[in-house]
Amino acid sequence: MKASLSSTYSFIAALVFVHAAQAADPNPTIPSVGIQENARLLSGAELPSGLPPALNTEQWKRYANQVRSNWTQYVTKIANPMMAWSQKEVPAFRETVFYPFSGPDFSSVYQMYPNARRYVMVAMQRAYQPIDLRTLNPVTLDQTLNVLTAAWENYGRDGFFVTEYLDQYVHQNQVRIGASTLLVTTLQLQRFVIDEVVPIEWNEQGEIVELPATTKEWTSVRFKLTKNGRPVTLDYLRIDLSNKGLQTASKNYTLIKQLASNPTLFKAASHLPQNQNFSMTADAVIANAPFIVQDETGIQYTKLDAGFSTQLYGKFERAHPAFNAYQRDLAKAFEDRKDIRPLNFRMGYYKDGTYAVITATRKK
Repeated sequence: MKASLSSTYSFIAALVFVHAAQAADPNPTIPSVGIQENARLLSGAELPSGLPPALNTEQWKRYANQVRSNWTQYVTKIANPMMAWSQKEVPAFRETVFYPFSGPDFSSVYQMYPNARRYVMVAMQRAYQPIDLRTLNPVTLDQTLNVLTAAWENYGRDGFFVTEYLDQYVHQNQVRIGASTLLVTTLQLQRFVIDEVVPIEWNEQGEIVELPATTKEWTSVRFKLTKNGRPVTLDYLRIDLSNKGLQTASKNYTLIKQLASNPTLFKAASHLPQNQNFSMTADAVIANAPFIVQDETGIQYTKLDAGFSTQLYGKFERAHPAFNAYQRDLAKAFEDRKDIRPLNFRMGYYKDGTYAVITATRKK
């Protein structure tokens, strides 16, 4: 979950998912069987058979150019350096990895843990069905392409999706642009083959249950993928990670405790893991995770350093002004420790070129 950086109030407001009045939802009840073709179009690429006539417009060309140029900017400045760094500094975990407060930012968890067989992302935004540009009327198509263009402009610059904007993508357009649409696009750009997308839920034991494709409301989704011939699963779960949210739904807390036993990533998390209202999620990770990668918005440094062997990278003097009361102990550690290693990519919120990463390995 990525917060607006305009003020502390906007990030708090972003925690509440507000449903505005909607026009009739033109999304098809069942997504197109050609999910890989749909993903190509969302990524700004033509199909092998050519561009569908409805998309042969100047608006589409502008959108396609923006996606490609912003993705190139992101890959050059953030993705490639991050992947190279992780290959040196992060163990090659090969099973499940956990990314709470993720929004639809799959790229970061993939680049940090590129060898995993399963990724589990948890955020507040609903998944909805991946939109199919081929099914939209001309007016709705233009509106949708405008919204998606803005989304990728922000991602190319920031390396994350801002929560406040994500909520707007759902409500400012006739088509609900949920997390699954942005995930489908990212997966295509990351050269995954998307074999299937299905809605999911989970039971009281924390077991994921696949739902029929005819399910009306796609709140959480599973992506069945292939990368270089290797099967990969991505589960995107809509869960309120606050203490109140976990206490209200016991099956959610059961699932989070299970997921917290896996390698974990915190990035651009609005400092929520340091907020007492989210202590149940943070404590579950502290008690169970074997390894953590995070920027300064993750778990409080003092708590992390007590149970893990930590390594600091980059430079950190203070948190983003919207969160300036947080991680003062981390700033002190950056001032005092003599073993800080360099960092050559942007991680998290913009702070005048100063970015920090912490790796934490559970003490034996």
